[in-house]
Amino acid sequence: MAFTVDAAFNTFFDTINLSGNHRDTANSRREHLIGLLGNSFSIVDSFSMGSIPKFTALSGHADLDIMLVLNYEKYVRGKTPVQVIQSIRDALAQYKTNVRKNGQAVTLYYQTWPNVDVVPVYQEQGVFGSIIYNVPDIATNSWIKSNPKNHANDIENKSSECGQNFRRIIKMIKHWSLCHNKCLSSYHIEVLALKIFNNSLDDLTWNVFKFFDKAIDLLKEPMWHSFSYVDSYISYLDRQTIINKIIKARDLSREAWNYTYGANNKQIDAMSTWGKVFTRGFPTYG
Repeated sequence: MAFTVDAAFNTFFDTINLSGNHRDTANSRREHLIGLLGNSFSIVDSFSMGSIPKFTALSGHADLDIMLVLNYEKYVRGKTPVQVIQSIRDALAQYKTNVRKNGQAVTLYYQTWPNVDVVPVYQEQGVFGSIIYNVPDIATNSWIKSNPKNHANDIENKSSECGQNFRRIIKMIKHWSLCHNKCLSSYHIEVLALKIFNNSLDDLTWNVFKFFDKAIDLLKEPMWHSFSYVDSYISYLDRQTIINKIIKARDLSREAWNYTYGANNKQIDAMSTWGKVFTRGFPTYG
């Protein structure tokens, strides 16, 4: 039960949040995966990545991403991304697998949560001693440069700067996207949050509105971040549709925020309107 907007947001967050530290589970899955693939590949390095180790995951909607760094000369040179992805599937042929929707990983299914998205990559030296990981992309049959370790550090540093609401807002926007046919990718939402927010985010409801408000302009043009375009998965027509959805969310969230701004105390109206923003899962009054 919730009788105030603050209480409703706390309940909402508790409902969508993947709580707890799942690093032991992640390490167990990684060790099991290496055991399965160790006879077929020389694995240079392996590590967990994605929303679970970054604490930005939604309950019931998070798989574990594990990046496998393969020996380039043995397993990548002369092969296309499609062939590298297929080689992982072939090595896991006796298990249930599929290619992830974005074409950059092989999903290995387990009987218990979580499933694992296996991302085979090769590494190269970047500037100032940094390491760049090249991710296969079946959609374009090309390699996408990435550095998930840097991204994880960026999330952690920004969370330290902005406070706990930084990750809370990311999860709420991921839920919003999920309710709108996953119109924005998880990584895209995180990058938007990195670009939009600075300093303390004590006023949660205002900063939810701020995310939608600032995201509109950021979505109007292709967004370059780190080594690649974050939004390359979005077509021109889809971009316009997504912007329209965010404009609607911005207008509703501004209206909802105003119901309890200053001397205003229209808790029922505010909660009802926040419910329209997030579509499902947000508590009603009472």
